[in-house]
Amino acid sequence: MKLATAARALVGGLTAAAMVLLGPAGSASAATVTVDNATAGRFTASTNWGTSSWSSQKNGADYRFATPYTGGSDAAWFSASIAATGAHLVEVWYPADAGYNDATPFIVATSSGNQTVVVNQRANGGRWVSLGTFTLAAGDRPVVGVSRWTNGTGYVVADAVRITSTSGNPAFALPLPKSALPRSEYDDPHHDYPAIDLPVGSGTRAYAVRAGTVTIINDSSCGQGVNLTGTDGAVYTYCHFSAWSVSNGAAVAPGQQLGLTGNTGNSTGPHLHFGIRTGSTRRCPQNFLLALYDGVTPPAATSLPTTGCFYATRSTGQVQPLG
Repeated sequence: MKLATAARALVGGLTAAAMVLLGPAGSASAATVTVDNATAGRFTASTNWGTSSWSSQKNGADYRFATPYTGGSDAAWFSASIAATGAHLVEVWYPADAGYNDATPFIVATSSGNQTVVVNQRANGGRWVSLGTFTLAAGDRPVVGVSRWTNGTGYVVADAVRITSTSGNPAFALPLPKSALPRSEYDDPHHDYPAIDLPVGSGTRAYAVRAGTVTIINDSSCGQGVNLTGTDGAVYTYCHFSAWSVSNGAAVAPGQQLGLTGNTGNSTGPHLHFGIRTGSTRRCPQNFLLALYDGVTPPAATSLPTTGCFYATRSTGQVQPLG
């Protein structure tokens, strides 16, 4: 997954001042509701929940906390007015600390019943973290809860939630902001197998190319990254993040932020490594990405070629370019 050209190595020279700062975990639209624990009439919790302003990572003036309890949920609830039944991205904000809970249950009241997503509140604090995309029914009611019923250790924290309607959004999205790279970068060959390295500085937002479910990667090769198993069954791999914006197992929508690009793992400079796999077969992602850049429906992952998109070393030691 190392960069193939000197031009990509140049990206590593970007200074911290040129890096893109952390932003929302998804592409929020006008149909977005944000509820803080201090929003009048929108938050309820028992007297077992305390109030703190200790952490600088808080949203607003303060946040709520409670000790774990395995005798019942005793959830704190955020209420919201949902304009129309449909798909909604649900994100949460909390301060992170080593003394907070490593398995906090967040409850989402979906149209088909409550769903629970467990979040490690010792990591990814001070930012919007996605719980996933859920079908929410129209109406004004409690939508997101934070439960005390956990075997994890440390305080559970309730700070703020953000709910964004994703109904009617496009089915696909580029993996990076369109302004980040010219079209010519999306047909470049990879260095040794079907994939592509996209040269962007650390801190660039990386987005889900389609709807699916996230599996977190953290190893010496990919570094920090994700496998996005799309609704089409293909696996879309992102590598070398500097930070994640989603939790393991989260359901995501097209255009939702997955993380921030970086230089972790086997990498010689900041970039996004992107690959597509169907079963055990690696596919060339270039035609898929070019279609996304042009705003047209991309080819099915199963129809993408398996050769012709990477450099192959001949027995003479010469390099054979993309054909």
